[in-house]
Amino acid sequence: MEKLNTYFATQAAALMAVEDETRRRGYDIVYADRLWAEHVAYGSTVKYSFPLTVVKTGNEAKKWVHIQIYRMGCGKYELNFYIA
Repeated sequence: MEKLNTYFATQAAALMAVEDETRRRGYDIVYADRLWAEHVAYGSTVKYSFPLTVVKTGNEAKKWVHIQIYRMGCGKYELNFYIA
């Protein structure tokens, strides 16, 4: 199993990594009609939770993806996420 990176140079790169890994696991993320990615201040954390659909069937999954992004003092972003 390939290890997913934990640290990213940008918040967008971290969110794209979550999307790619979620799709690799067989799910699509259902984003809200309007998603405003919050700016993460140094030393702060933002959290997101989104419902999922199954790629093969297009049906709603009983699982959600939960994302947490922390911006370190050096400017990099630390990503933690899970599907439950």
